[in-house]
Amino acid sequence: MNRYFYYNFILVSFINLLLYVPHILIQYRYTGAVSSIVVGIVIGTILVYMYTSAMARYPGKGLPEILKLHSPQWLVTISMLFFSIMWWFATTIVVVAYAILINRFFNPDADANIILAMLVIACGYAATRSTLSVMFIVEIGMIVNAPIIIFILFKAVRSNQLNWDAIHVVANYITEMPTLTCIAASTFIFTGYINLSLFNRLFPPNFRFKFRFIYPIAGAVILLITFFVPIGFHGTEGVNQYIYIWSQTADSLLMQYGFIERVLFLFLIVFLNLTLVYTMSGWHQAMEFVKSCFPSYRPEFDSLKTPMSNYVIVGIFALLSILYLMLTNEKMNMIITTYWLIVRFFVEILIVVWVFVLSKRRSKAV
Repeated sequence: MNRYFYYNFILVSFINLLLYVPHILIQYRYTGAVSSIVVGIVIGTILVYMYTSAMARYPGKGLPEILKLHSPQWLVTISMLFFSIMWWFATTIVVVAYAILINRFFNPDADANIILAMLVIACGYAATRSTLSVMFIVEIGMIVNAPIIIFILFKAVRSNQLNWDAIHVVANYITEMPTLTCIAASTFIFTGYINLSLFNRLFPPNFRFKFRFIYPIAGAVILLITFFVPIGFHGTEGVNQYIYIWSQTADSLLMQYGFIERVLFLFLIVFLNLTLVYTMSGWHQAMEFVKSCFPSYRPEFDSLKTPMSNYVIVGIFALLSILYLMLTNEKMNMIITTYWLIVRFFVEILIVVWVFVLSKRRSKAV
């Protein structure tokens, strides 16, 4: 069962490449990004250990059930509605960014709204499935796509085009003071642990989190590659000219002996799969949070029949996502994402501390 915990981490850490996180960090490469990465790794590690320790005391229970044990219904309802908005928006900015990316690299003549509509239909239908089915889909997605992403990262690190002098120049700015924006962006790579808020329902009573030390080590490695490799490819100044920096970096790679010469095509196809899986998972969690607002709701992680409420809630998510694309542009989406990362940072700290304190009270009571 531990693998389900790590699947969520791998999924979010790889989506980090597609999101605006690398671009945000690179903007601050001379003014605190390097030190912020170090601080972000420390904070992310602490949050991971606190949350996993707390959730281990509530086997088979998600965040809604935990809060209902200790808090009044009105507070649970407000919290769940707010968290559902956070989870929905976390995935919406990714699927919207990918729709724009497809329009930019694959078919500039296509309408981005139509592309997004096709994506949200696929994600929405999958999100209405049971929690166990969603977890199985995440597992299949990671088994199929993670090795390819690791191969691309390995190929980038070992490339002869990588300029280590440029990386060394930026690394020397580690003495600059960290900034809140960069810390919030750098901790996003560890965010997969927060999905335990729902998927903890799947873990049996005797479950224990094992090999947690892998989480910070792998997160730190991926985060450093995310930040420094584009600098090594495009230079200390040229790297700031791109928004989708990892798409441009992948386009700089060639597969000399592969049947696909340009790595960009492989990169975009794989990230199409990851975007669909990530959006499905996020919408499913947001849907379950909305349903938990009703006092009569009883969680069922492997229901045989899909409730009509699933289609209604996810349908609203899909329409709001399309509306978001229609009302914003690429520049606005990046600015909104930057502020959302900061809000997410404090919300995650709130959730972790809240559940951790409740778990301590529970252990004392027992």
